[in-house]
Parts: sequence; structure tokens; C-alpha cells
Amino acid sequence: MVKKRNPRIKRGYPVAILIGLHENNAIFWRVFSEIIKPDIIIKRGRKRKYQDSKQIYHFHEEIVNKLRSIIKEGLKTVILVSPPKEEYSKEFLSHIRKHHKWLFKKGENTAVFTELIGTAKTQGDVFGLIRQDQFKEAVEVASNQEGMLILKELDELINKLSENSKILYTLKEIEKEIDKKWKKDDIKPNYIILTDEYLDNPQKRRRTHRILQIAKNHGIRTKVVNVESAAGMRVKSFGGLICFIKSN
Repeated sequence: MVKKRNPRIKRGYPVAILIGLHENNAIFWRVFSEIIKPDIIIKRGRKRKYQDSKQIYHFHEEIVNKLRSIIKEGLKTVILVSPPKEEYSKEFLSHIRKHHKWLFKKGENTAVFTELIGTAKTQGDVFGLIRQDQFKEAVEVASNQEGMLILKELDELINKLSENSKILYTLKEIEKEIDKKWKKDDIKPNYIILTDEYLDNPQKRRRTHRILQIAKNHGIRTKVVNVESAAGMRVKSFGGLICFIKSN
């Protein structure tokens, strides 16, 4: 008898990285449009109340190092969650404002941080959080801010197009670009940004998902925005899908 394969669970597109900050550790969760997935745990070494300033500094640096690799993937919406009456999120934000200003400066590594009160130790905790209106609103606001930062780069490119820069608006154009066999010195697309409405279009869904998967394989950043957000409405005005390439 042939064993039936379990149906594949759809994870959807990346929405945010959630970091639960606790007295013993920091727990990273990847939030997708359909599911949440645990990522890594960074241990403090000892409880927060017993840590000295040096130990706190190294703990925060470990979090930044992990965030650095996530931001390079293109995921820049960061939700910090701390238990009630604790200052763990504020401590971390104070650390990066002092030692990692690049996270707030305009550019391709800019991240958007949001604080929430709660617990994010277990999958049950995180499921409880993401069902709350407060969480949904925080993610929408942060994701829209991230989208607007990307569109600001696009506006700058539109106003100052160079010989090797490109802005592509159709599936056919983007497929042609994404299917290239890039050489070492070739310029790859900086970003592909689209609305969730475009991604869900049944006539284009298969081709769109293929583009996003190839982009991921080649380290090209992608962003899906809510069509009803300010960023989403702007992307929709271009047709719902934009790919841009900036020359160095």
C-alpha cells in the first residue's frame, strides 16, 4: 500500500521577524502570511537581573549579528516583544541607537522596529499574539513604513535614471531579467516589490511565485505590501508589481 504524503503546508510570504526578549534568552520567530516558524534562540548565559553591563552588551550584539543576516535577506520589519513591566525591548533599542546607527539610517539596511508587550516563548504564545488586533496593526504600520522606504529608493531612481538603471513593471519584463545567467560583475535587481492582491491573482500566481523563488535563490530582496496601505496603493498605481535595478 502506497503511503499518502502529508499535504504541504503553505507558509505564504515573509511578513516580519518577531523577537521575544525574556529574562533568560531572546527567541526569534519568522512570521509569514500563513504560518509562524521558530528560528533561533540566543541565551543570556544568566538571568537578566544577574547580568553586568558587559554581559548585556554581548547579548545584544548577538541579537544584532543575527538581525544583520535577516536584513540582508530583505526582511526589515522587526517586532520586539517583552513581558509586562520589563524594559528588555527598550534596552535593546537603546543599545542599537548607540552602537548600530546604521539600522536607522536611510539605505538598504534600514530596519523598522516596533515594541509590543507580551510573551513569545512558545508557539502558543506567538499564535496568541498574532491574533490580537494590536499585533496586526503594529505589523501593518511597520510593514507600510518599510514599503515606503523602498519606494523612496524607487523615487530617487526615477528622478535620476542612469544608463545601467532599470525599472520594470510587467511580469514578462521581470521574468526575462530574473532568468538571466548573471556573470560575476553583472548588476542584479535591488528589489522586487508587489501587492498582496497581485500575488493572489490566480491568473498570475504561479508565475509570480516562481519569480519570488528565483529572486530568493539569487539573494534579491523582495517585499509584499498590503494593497490597502499607503505603500500598497502606490505600488498598485504602477500596476501592482515593480522591479528596480540601480547601477553602482
